[in-house]
Amino acid sequence: MVVRCAAGEISAAFGPLNPCMAAILVLALWLSNPAAEEAGRGYAALRAGQYDEAVAAFDRALQADPALRHVRKDLAYTLLRRGDREEARDHFDRLRREDPSDEQSALEYAFLCYETRRVQEARRTFHMLRLAAKDERVRQTAAEAFENVDRPLREGIERWSEAVRRAPQQWSAHEELAQLAEMRDELALAAEHYELAWKLRPQKLELLLALGRVWRELGQEDRARAALATALKRGSTRVSEQAREMLQGEAPQTELAVPAAPAAPVQAAILAAAPLPALEMGERSLAGSYLNDAYRYFRMAVEEEPDNAKAQYLLGVTANLLQKDEEALRWFALARRARDAGIAERARESYLALKPKYSRFRTEAWVIPFVSTRWRGTFAFGQVKAQWRRPWLPVEPYLSLRFVGDSAGARQASKALLPLYLSEKSLIAAVGASRTLHRTTFAWFEAGRSWAYGEKRFYEPRWRWDARGGISLLKGWGTLLGGREAGLFHEVNLDGVYASRFRNNMLAYAQNRSGYTFAPVLGGMQYQVYAVWNVTGDWRGEYWGNFAEAGLGVRVLSPALPQGMSWRAEFVRGAHLRNESNPWRQNYWDFRTGIWYARTRY
Repeated sequence: MVVRCAAGEISAAFGPLNPCMAAILVLALWLSNPAAEEAGRGYAALRAGQYDEAVAAFDRALQADPALRHVRKDLAYTLLRRGDREEARDHFDRLRREDPSDEQSALEYAFLCYETRRVQEARRTFHMLRLAAKDERVRQTAAEAFENVDRPLREGIERWSEAVRRAPQQWSAHEELAQLAEMRDELALAAEHYELAWKLRPQKLELLLALGRVWRELGQEDRARAALATALKRGSTRVSEQAREMLQGEAPQTELAVPAAPAAPVQAAILAAAPLPALEMGERSLAGSYLNDAYRYFRMAVEEEPDNAKAQYLLGVTANLLQKDEEALRWFALARRARDAGIAERARESYLALKPKYSRFRTEAWVIPFVSTRWRGTFAFGQVKAQWRRPWLPVEPYLSLRFVGDSAGARQASKALLPLYLSEKSLIAAVGASRTLHRTTFAWFEAGRSWAYGEKRFYEPRWRWDARGGISLLKGWGTLLGGREAGLFHEVNLDGVYASRFRNNMLAYAQNRSGYTFAPVLGGMQYQVYAVWNVTGDWRGEYWGNFAEAGLGVRVLSPALPQGMSWRAEFVRGAHLRNESNPWRQNYWDFRTGIWYARTRY
């Protein structure tokens, strides 16, 4: 605790120097306080972004003085930054209990309860705050959060009540309804359906734990202890331990136990009722985000009807949500052959989204032919690549064949004082490897032999060694081409490339496009208009490798073109940034147009 002295005592002791000496004494006493000292270390670590050290220091401060509320609150927020939601939740819980007027801590506690799956407690706290909070902002936030928590529970109870009415013999439907009712504090309804679920499935003794919990909240302590006693005696090790904990270690008396078999015979109407189809039960579970139950029901539906494409697709969706992606891939592969065009299309899209992650072999091909007014020629670049993926390899090896063509290469070479190295006429066969660094970034390297076809520079051999590699990033934001909506977008391509062909040079490219994507028209044709600005630099300082340009462009995607192909045209103004040995003007205009085409097969 911080010790404070009376002003008179300090004055009598230090005479005319009393203000300065008093401050020094107070500071010394503060520094001698271990709680304040540890708190100071915690705040210093927090300012430095060292969350682990800050948490440890705040813990030590609270051990020395548990009454430091501001330290406890800052500890809770630090834990939240570090990702320890449950521990942060417990500290906010203590803060709100110690000071009921601390509405912000109560609000934080409610949100953390919801995030840590304590839905019932979150709903109760939001409900209390929306009715009793004095701060208008807290009251409004709590009201919105309460509705967001309560609405899915309310709707889920309606759905599962209908499911129970249609198929009263489905014990799992009773359990789902009971769980939702308990989270919504409809305890009588929860107890009724937990009991019905257990009577229909007496071997599932976990239901007695839930039943005992709800009966205890309803004040029916004898029935709760009887249910827990049965779970303790007849349940698995895990169930018995939970029951013992709920009984607080007290050994139950024999006469408290309820029978493990149903206390009353199940009604004949229930047993005679037609079961709800597994597919429909799965859809209800999936709509309520009960993924494990949905997965079980969809598996049953597929077993009952192996050719049911809808069940296959929904089973794939559920497996994907449960992070069973390889299994999901198999179900999507089956469902994409469905007769229903809608299911087949959705399954195909899902299959193609997952396939790259698990495919062991793929082939890629791309080609970019275009015309440039600046160079008064036609260029073509392309590559075919066969790539292997092995989980135990850190890289993906591949075979590559590149094509480079230029109708203006001979004219440029004859005019330039030094080799231009902008274009060539060659085929390049190589062996390479690549590694994905991020979903938008990859590194690659390849080496092989280059063969110059057609015209060549007199000082260059027709066959040569060729090595190249680099790091590439492609990222897009907003409404990109190929979507169904209109909106703004921005794309960036960043490349760092090494090429032995250019005298072992290294080049860096930054290409940016910002503009507007129009919604599809005329049967699916889509346009983009954009501003373009590019910067290129190289390590050797070549004039052709250092320039900047900016201008306007348009890109078109049409159903008349093959899949993966688009047309692009750009008009730019550029400037060379290095002009040593530059046989051209420093500034230039360029209009270039061509097609971009790429395909991947797995």
